[in-house]
Amino acid sequence: MQEGILRKYLKSRKTKESTIDEYVIYVREIDGFLLNEKSSLGIDKSYLKDIQAFLKQWKPDKKEKQVFLYALKSYGLATGNRNMITNVNRLLGKGPWLDRFEETLDEFVGEELRRKIIEAGGPIKQSASTAKKAVWTKCMMDCLEANVDEKTCKKILTNNLHFKSPKSPSFKKLKRMYEKTGNIDDVLKHLHDKWKKMTGDRYGYDSPEYKYVEADPTIEAGKREGNIVYVSKIPYQIMEFLAEDGKAKRYHYCHCGWVRDSLKKSDKEQVSPTFCNCSGGWHKVPFEGIFEQSLEVDVVKSVLKGDEICTFAIHLPEKAINKK
Repeated sequence: MQEGILRKYLKSRKTKESTIDEYVIYVREIDGFLLNEKSSLGIDKSYLKDIQAFLKQWKPDKKEKQVFLYALKSYGLATGNRNMITNVNRLLGKGPWLDRFEETLDEFVGEELRRKIIEAGGPIKQSASTAKKAVWTKCMMDCLEANVDEKTCKKILTNNLHFKSPKSPSFKKLKRMYEKTGNIDDVLKHLHDKWKKMTGDRYGYDSPEYKYVEADPTIEAGKREGNIVYVSKIPYQIMEFLAEDGKAKRYHYCHCGWVRDSLKKSDKEQVSPTFCNCSGGWHKVPFEGIFEQSLEVDVVKSVLKGDEICTFAIHLPEKAINKK
């Protein structure tokens, strides 16, 4: 067990000394169990089945188990043990988005506040219903905004929480296209043509769905004004979106399983529109891949603010304009 590394990591996350001691004790206990009873190489070489064996013999209550797993996850983060983090997330029932969100909270606000924010809405799993996720997200966002300033909230939520890789093959293709033509507008036209074809092939080239996408180059592509590219989402359920009005229209537009169900409720019960910065983080990643640098993004329109669509402003570097 690398106790010094764990303590140093937790201190850097502004964790209380009492919590640090508690986490260290938990990790010591499983490390000793694995060394003495499982004849393994200890916690640093453990597998999912080893953690499960320790929990089986210990039989902790629900709260103890959660604290123990967070202690183990912190140890994995401190030592760079991705397998351990993955195994703990499986036991917590958390998927990639929750994992990335918690790591980002740790980075920006520290262990103690991260726990407060994550636990504000009670336990949650990736597999939870969209209705439960919406209630959890509402409580989480209320706590986040009550404890963290607006600028930091935005940094947290735009921090590529979906963990899209700017170096994915599709984004590399866009980068090569930009480098060849020297004009970002050519890339945007390529994306718009791609989405027009996808929509036309699916719904027909005379369909209302195709005409909707054809008429708006911001949809999943982008329209540039100066060094800002405006990008909008394609409606999640485009047929229903085009047929409805008001709240129903906004509901059928939204892609996000963490907030979508809140759009059925009163304005007071809806998730804060600040959460849509997460979607902004999603849309800026391809452009960060093209220009190989971090970019700023703003939420211009959001269904959570009462708009019919979601639009984001991605701020490009000056070199993006007429490169050649």
